[in-house]
Order: sequence, then structure tokens, then C-alpha cells
Amino acid sequence: MKNAENIFNIQQYLEIARRRKWYILIPLVISILFTFPIYKYLPKIYRATTLILVQPQKVPESYVRSIITAPITERLNTISQEILSRTSLEKVIKEFDVFPNIRNEVPMEEVVERMKKMIDVRVQSRGTTQTTFSISFEGEDPAKVMKVTNNLASLFIEENLKARELQAGKTAEFIAKELNATEEQLKKKEEELRKYKEKYMGQLPQQLDANLRILERLQQQLKTTSDNIRALEDRSILLQDQIERLRSSELPRISEGVRREGVSGIEEIREGRIPEDPLITQWNNLGKDLDNALSKYTENHPDVIDLRRKIAALEPKVKEILKKQEAARETQRRQLMARLERNRSENSLAPPTLAADPATTRLISQYMEQYRTAQAEVKRFKDEVQLLQDTMTLYQKRVEDTPRREQEMVLLTRDYDLMKTSYQSLLEKKMQAQMAENLERKQQGEQFKVLDPARLPEKPNRPDPFKILLMCSFIGLTAGLGLAWLKETADQSFHSETELEADLGFPILVIIPNLEKEKNIFLKE
Repeated sequence: MKNAENIFNIQQYLEIARRRKWYILIPLVISILFTFPIYKYLPKIYRATTLILVQPQKVPESYVRSIITAPITERLNTISQEILSRTSLEKVIKEFDVFPNIRNEVPMEEVVERMKKMIDVRVQSRGTTQTTFSISFEGEDPAKVMKVTNNLASLFIEENLKARELQAGKTAEFIAKELNATEEQLKKKEEELRKYKEKYMGQLPQQLDANLRILERLQQQLKTTSDNIRALEDRSILLQDQIERLRSSELPRISEGVRREGVSGIEEIREGRIPEDPLITQWNNLGKDLDNALSKYTENHPDVIDLRRKIAALEPKVKEILKKQEAARETQRRQLMARLERNRSENSLAPPTLAADPATTRLISQYMEQYRTAQAEVKRFKDEVQLLQDTMTLYQKRVEDTPRREQEMVLLTRDYDLMKTSYQSLLEKKMQAQMAENLERKQQGEQFKVLDPARLPEKPNRPDPFKILLMCSFIGLTAGLGLAWLKETADQSFHSETELEADLGFPILVIIPNLEKEKNIFLKE
């Protein structure tokens, strides 16, 4: 039932369309006929396009690395902002006389905005290595459109070269300023480090081994000088005793006995009669082994470290033994002095000679000269001992201060090393920036190359006649259908028995045909 009703409705609409066909066809035909004058009198908009290839730099990046690392889309956006600025577009408008009809009627800002809307920049890609972008411009004059498009392409190429060169130059200039500032700081650190080394010369960590060796050598010199002083003092005592004996006209036999006893006592003190301790022998041997090791190895060698550890472990014991031996020698010396005094007092009871012998006088003079010489030597050696002790105190203080200086040196050296590393890094970057700047100045870097220049457009891009035809046809058809519907709505006559039955409410029994129509049909047959 529903399908029947739908068929009836469609047939009814078709009948209405047949009946009102002229109301539909006439507006449609009129609108189609208006397509041609509309297309003719509408302003024609031409479009020109140029294709530009983004060429990579000619020098391989493994040799010279470019400092322009931004993606091509970002760089094109930046360049577009520069070229599509009011100042740049205003120059193009005046140079090529774009929009001559409206420039005197509207402000330049509106003209620039209108031109900006007619410029289109699109990025394209060709594979994975090549990138291209197109520049398009629309206008009413095809020749101007072509010229403006090519001019925009030239502006893009020039702006790209200028922007790359400017960025490379600014980068090199910035790195140069940072390098100069870092160099000044590095010089200050070097000067500070130099002054510190000059101030604490002799206490630096790298001088510790030399200080220890010098201190050891001074100790040996002090021991030798002390032994010389004791020997000269013993000789002075012996000479003094001999002089007193001779002045007292002592018998030669007694003098000779005392002299022999004194000489034997002096020799006893000089030779020590105290055997050297094995620890001292071991300590001296370790010192010689350390000197040999330092001549062949560095301070961090395991043998050097082990020898220093052994020497440090034996040093307190060796010092204690040396003190004991020194005390023993001093005891022997005092005992000898007491024995000499005792012998002198015993021999003073011998009967003196009545007259001085010339030989004795000459001998006394020789002994006096030797005594004065010995005393002068003792004084010189004592001064040398004092100097050695002062020097040992100085070097001992240097050794004691070395750990503190080492800590201070670590802080100074750490800051200096960091600054030096930063300086070396900036120096390398400066060289790279200068090479990149030279690369851009010589136009060996990334460049824009025109692949397809803009050509003179042969047909307008807008308006499209087919679209105008479709639009006018739609308008005419809509107007015709509207008129047909209005006419059908205003018509109150019945056009079929179905409409009559629906309006009267009872069935129709007889239908009188249209005689005129039937007559025409009969005549045709």
C-alpha cells in the first residue's frame, strides 16, 4: 500500500512537472544563458607558480658542519615572515604597479593584506633527500603575476643567503666574545696559580720528594759536621794538654805517656767503639734503593710507594737508635776527659826541669798554632751546624706544610682545568664557526635553486566556467521549481478524477472526455 502511494505521489509530481514544464524550463534556460555574460564580465584571476629546490651544502658535513640546524619548514616560515612583511611587499607593489585601481582608494595596509592573501608558499618533498617548495601568486594581469612570482622567488633566495650568512656571522661573533671572556678568566687563573706557586715555592706537592732528599742529605751533612766538631774538640783538648805539659817543663817520658793516652782516648771516641745497628744499615740501604727506583720509575710506581712506606716505618726507630748512640759517644767523651784530667793531676807531681829547651819552645809554638787552627775550625763547623739546623727546620716545615698546600693546589688546579677545558672547547667551536661562516660567504652551503620558473599563465585560474554553469543551472532550476510550485498551489481546478473524488467524498460514475483532445487524436490516426 505504501509503495502504491509512493508511486502515485511520484506520478503526481511528474504530472505536475509536465503540466508546468514551461515554468521550470524558461528560468533554467534564462539562467544558463546568463552564464556566458557573467563569465565574460567577471574579473579574470591568473595564477603563476615557481618551484624551488633546496640544495644541500656542497662541502660534506664530515669536513665542515653547518651551524644552521633548523628544519626547512621552520626556516621557510621565518623567511616568509620577512618577505611578506609590510615593508617588503610595499616595495614589490610599487615596483610592479600591483593593484593600480585600488591603491588610491584604500590604505596601503589593506592593499598589502590583500596581496599577502594572494601569495601561497607550500613545502613539498621528493624522496628522502630532496626538499622543494613552491611560491604562487594570483592577479588580474598575467604578465605582472609572472614577474611578481619570479621576483618573490628571487627574494626568497636572497633572503635565505642573507639570513644564513647573518646567522653564521652572529654565531661566530658570539663564540669569539665568549672565547675572549674565557681567555681573560683563564689568564687570571694562570696568574693566580703562578703567584701561588711563587709564594709557596718549595712547599708544592711536586717538590715533596726533592725536599725529602734534601732533608736526608742535610741530616747526613749534620752528622758529618758534628763528628768533625767532636774530633776537633778532642784534638784541641789534647793540644791544650800538651801545651800545659810543655809549659810546666814536664819530663818527656811523662808527656809522651800522656800524649799516647790522650791520642788513644781521642781515637777511641773517634772510632766510636759502638757497632752500627742493623736497623740503621737497613734504613740506609732502603734510602739507596729509593734513589735508584726514582731514577727509573715515577712516584706512583708500586716499588717507590713500597720503599717509602718501609722508610717511614723505620724512621722513628732509627732516630731513637741514633739518639742513643750519640748519648753513648758523649758518655765516652766525658769519661776520657775525666781520665785525662786525672792523669794530668797525677803527672803534675813530677819534678820540673830548670830551664826551657828551645825545642820545647818551638814545639809549644807549633802546638799553639795547631790549637788556634782547631778552634777556628770548630767555630766554622759550629756555624755550619747552625746553618744546617736552620735549613733543616725550613725544609722540615716545608714537608709538614705540603699536605695543606696540596689541598689548596687541588682547588686551584681544578678551577684552572675546568676553565682550560672550556677554553679549548670554545676554541674548537670558534674554528668551526669561522669555517661555517666562510662556507656561507662563498655560497657553498645550503642554497635555493629555481627548478621551474614562473611562466606566463595562458588561461585564468578563476573564475571556472564549469562551476559558474553549474551554479546558474542550479539557480534557474530552483527558480523554475519554485514558480511551478507557486502556480500549482494557486490553481484550484481539478486535474484528475482522483482529486475530485478526494474533494467530493463520493465515487465518480461517469467521466466526460475532452472532445477537442479526442478529436485531435482521431484526426492524427
